[in-house]
Amino acid sequence: MVALPGEGSATTYHLRPPGGGAQWSAPADGTTLKPVRVKATHATLLAGRDAVYDPRAQQGSVPVEFHFDDGSTLDGALILTSAELERLYAQTSRLLVDHEHTLGGTS
Repeated sequence: MVALPGEGSATTYHLRPPGGGAQWSAPADGTTLKPVRVKATHATLLAGRDAVYDPRAQQGSVPVEFHFDDGSTLDGALILTSAELERLYAQTSRLLVDHEHTLGGTS
């Protein structure tokens, strides 16, 4: 933000992208100012927390930490149906086999 309404002679918000760039203005009532969502870049498993299966809901919950492009993080859960759990198992099993082959294993 370059200038707020009421600062000096500013009657509008004067804005510029972080790191520089072209300046623009927005009405002083803030009607066009909306929060910008931060993009999630990836999720990692939360250390010290284990996945849980709920047989009644037929869902699994995997504790994860979401990482955002602004450097912030947020704890959450990856909720998976039984079919999704089977698909994830097949995919991660394949990744482990590929990893073992890379290390020279015999899987």
